[in-house]
Amino acid sequence: MSTPQLERLHEQCHRLRLYQVEQELTARLEQAAKRELSYADFLDELLALEVGAKTAKHHQLRIVMARFPFQKTLESFDFKFQPAIAVKLMRELAGGRYMDRGDNVLLLGPPDPAT
Repeated sequence: MSTPQLERLHEQCHRLRLYQVEQELTARLEQAAKRELSYADFLDELLALEVGAKTAKHHQLRIVMARFPFQKTLESFDFKFQPAIAVKLMRELAGGRYMDRGDNVLLLGPPDPAT
């Protein structure tokens, strides 16, 4: 790909605020050429990259705006502290497949293990 054309593509990505695409465009073009991707497959991967980056950015922004005093994740949870919790079940619930199936989930018990 010619340098002027690549520069135009970078500029257009910037103007459209496709910052993740702009950042990875050159490498993705080279990968697409090596893998002989179709135009549709290349565009699908490129747009999925941008959507993923924007989704992650908006998620982080919402967390900051919520002003949580600290952040806890399932990955950082110490299951040894509460052995009554089924690790496999918690990870399955975290996946959210129950929502796709339209199943209900009911969690019972005190909010604090000391109570």
